[in-house]
Amino acid sequence: MIFNYLNKYASKKNILIGILLIIVFNIFLLPKFSELFLNTKIDIKSILDIKFSYTTTVAYTLFKNLGENGRVAYTLSELFIDIPYAIIYGYTYAFLVIFLLKRNKIKNLNYLISAPLLISFFDILENTGIIIMLTKYPEKLSSICNLTSIFTSLKWIFAIITFIIILINLSYLLISKLFIKKYNL
Repeated sequence: MIFNYLNKYASKKNILIGILLIIVFNIFLLPKFSELFLNTKIDIKSILDIKFSYTTTVAYTLFKNLGENGRVAYTLSELFIDIPYAIIYGYTYAFLVIFLLKRNKIKNLNYLISAPLLISFFDILENTGIIIMLTKYPEKLSSICNLTSIFTSLKWIFAIITFIIILINLSYLLISKLFIKKYNL
């Protein structure tokens, strides 16, 4: 059902628009997020979103080190940069998987589009958990933090799975094109 819905929009044009938006986010918007941290002297590599997992101690040490302005900036970034980014890349990668499956004439693996959608789903859950922890700071929400860390790990696991799906489909497409060209099929 979701495959049929997304299939209508899985065009080259929408994939290119999505890729351009992803590039804009990575070049212009996400670096602005790190500029918000410059006054706090926090290494951008320490933010929770880019870790595979983290403990309550790690999360709350980061929040403490950010200071009030850093926590506000992090919250706003999660709301207005990271959540839209998650939606854009999820749909873009789903469109790309659908497009490649169609080009490769693979019909029985439509469920593979769930992987990029699950990246977005877990990323949004992760962002929600981080926002809750930031807004309730200094109260330590250990259960929320542990659950948020699981969402972060699941996000990265599905990102790896999606990358593998796309890489295999691109390789299959390239090999089949070369084979057809070489043997004039």
